Amino acid sequence: MAAMDHSRLSRQLAWRIAFVASLLACGAALVFAFGVFLTSFAESGVARPASTKAEATATPRRGLSYTGTLPSGLEDFGLKAVNPGKTPDLIFQANPIDGSGVTVRTFVPVVSFSAGIYAVTRPQLDDLVSGRIAFVALGGYGGIPKFVTVTSDAPLIAQLLPAAAPALNFDTYADLRNAFADSAAGPYVSMLPISEVRPGTPVLAVDGVDPLLTPNLAAWPFADRVLVTGSTRAARDTADLISARLAEPPPSITRIVATGDILLSRCTLARIEESGDWAAPFRGPVGGFLAGADLALGSLDGSIQDIGEPLLCEPTTNLTSPPKVIEGLTVAGFDVLTLATNHISDCGLGGCGLAALERTIELLELAGIRHVGAGSNLEEALAPVVVEINGTRIGLLGFDDVAAEDLGADETTPGTAPVDDSYADERDALPREPAFYKPASMLSLERFSDRIRQLRAEVDVVIVMVQSGYEDTHDPSPRSIKALRAAVDAGADIVLGNQAHWAGAVEMRGDSFVTYAMGNFVFDQVHTPEHTQGFLVESILLDKRVANVRLLPYQILDLYRPEFADTGLRADILADVFDASERLAASEP
Repeated sequence: MAAMDHSRLSRQLAWRIAFVASLLACGAALVFAFGVFLTSFAESGVARPASTKAEATATPRRGLSYTGTLPSGLEDFGLKAVNPGKTPDLIFQANPIDGSGVTVRTFVPVVSFSAGIYAVTRPQLDDLVSGRIAFVALGGYGGIPKFVTVTSDAPLIAQLLPAAAPALNFDTYADLRNAFADSAAGPYVSMLPISEVRPGTPVLAVDGVDPLLTPNLAAWPFADRVLVTGSTRAARDTADLISARLAEPPPSITRIVATGDILLSRCTLARIEESGDWAAPFRGPVGGFLAGADLALGSLDGSIQDIGEPLLCEPTTNLTSPPKVIEGLTVAGFDVLTLATNHISDCGLGGCGLAALERTIELLELAGIRHVGAGSNLEEALAPVVVEINGTRIGLLGFDDVAAEDLGADETTPGTAPVDDSYADERDALPREPAFYKPASMLSLERFSDRIRQLRAEVDVVIVMVQSGYEDTHDPSPRSIKALRAAVDAGADIVLGNQAHWAGAVEMRGDSFVTYAMGNFVFDQVHTPEHTQGFLVESILLDKRVANVRLLPYQILDLYRPEFADTGLRADILADVFDASERLAASEP
């Protein structure tokens, strides 16, 4: 019996060994078959699945040969030109006719800042670069532009824009931008790599595609592309790594939109109440444009409070609104408002002084809207707001030179953030008049500049909002010019002025943009047509820099509702702005 059991166990063990061996053989066959399939798939020319992280970071095979023009930045790949008569491992082809390959540099059409146009069709672009059409014919400002390029990229641009014949070639893009900044020398049109655009070279959308606001530009026709191919599997793996190295990374895109003076009282308040919709001024395309911004800024020229009763449609300069108007501000997506304005303490019937300012701050904070330019004491009034969007830190400050001599905060008293270090000399000087009429020589800007410099050291982009200047004019006052330019000198990238209630001059200071007045935005003034006109300022950030600034004119209808201007009115508003800008430039010593 024991012998029989031992024989049975031997047979069972042999069977199990044979069974396991057959499973292992089957598995090996499957692995081999799968490997053959992958090799066949890779060699077939059919698109392979996306590279894994390990493949993307793999060390390239060194010593491969190539033909074509070797792009810069590939020194660590150890490539060598192919020997005559030999087959190259890699082939570099610049700008294939079929548009294939990776984009090394995206090019975009740009115009002089004073052109005031931001979108064209492809035929219109061809007419511009060939000198057949003027900016004014497209609803902009100015005559027929000169097409200019940089010498090193002129051959490529000739391929991208066959209709263009350069009138001038510059040595560098910095030289080209300096020429654009010379208002007496333009107007110009050009084609720049997107990395070279600045606020002074507005970018054009073409056929509805805005290259500054489009994350994926694979089909964009104006690009410097390279197609990298390999003749072996090992070479193709390296070609993938090289293509990834050469591809221009898409930047993060941030849109900032700023408005002029916002009044939500008097006749405007009456119209809002009649509509039955507390957000009525911001319904429609203009409000939607604001709401779509990553950061929406405005200048609140009046208080919001529930202490005194607001006055409706009657002649008064007591500008205040009930808390319900905040619904409109939230619908429009306002993120930050400057309260450094001369009506921020108005309180309607009964009067409440600085309590109106403090209540305005409280109500805005409850609504999630941040503020600059005013506070419970001087330090709070001078405090910046810092926001982080798409990895970019943006700092904002607000200052007042219109009523700060009376409403300016001090160490213990609420008020606005003063532009001037002290208004004592303006108060003492004859004739008796508001400080903003006094000479620029009386304006001391040490604290103003210090606060901007401090913020500059902490953030990537600095925006300063200033209420300053004369009313009812397109031209900035001497005090405004001194203060707003000092903001740029201290490190501001964008300086937004208000107070004139008309659309005013703009200027570029290096790569910084200054507007002295954007006009009324929601307001009931109708003394002149200019009181019903203004422009939004749209600033576009690519990664951590201000790449472009655009002016978008509008008209206020029915005492309270802004709408984008049609072509004719748009051109008129831009003419007022750029005529004043030319006068400002001509007045410089």
